[in-house]
Amino acid sequence: MSVKKIGLIVAGCICTALGVLGALLPVLPATPFLLAASFCFMKSSGRLYAWLMGNRFLGPRLERLKSGRGLTAREKIIIYCTAFACIVPVIILTRSLHLRIFLIVLLAVKGIVFLKMKTAGTGDEPPCGGVQGNSPEPIKK
Repeated sequence: MSVKKIGLIVAGCICTALGVLGALLPVLPATPFLLAASFCFMKSSGRLYAWLMGNRFLGPRLERLKSGRGLTAREKIIIYCTAFACIVPVIILTRSLHLRIFLIVLLAVKGIVFLKMKTAGTGDEPPCGGVQGNSPEPIKK
């Protein structure tokens, strides 16, 4: 195994970990890290790439993002409301004006990014987490 492949696998694992953390923490974005992990695994390990894309939580979202369809409105609302619910109490309770300003700007930027980001329709999701358009055609008689 080459040094390049090992480096890409390590980078993919780090990006996956940061992406999962980003899904849980409102300050850290998940999407860029998961897309980077997808790229690293695609270039280095078919097995890890298949694992990431086959993950029931991450795979369908990554597939929509990679194909340019974006997040669903439901995903955007859940992500933004979670960030809002976690950040607003800190804004209220903190005494630091600088931290308050930073967190308010962070929420505003997150909102603007979500508004500008393409929204996938609910019908855009392929069945069983597979790639849309790859279903077998019916047999013609």
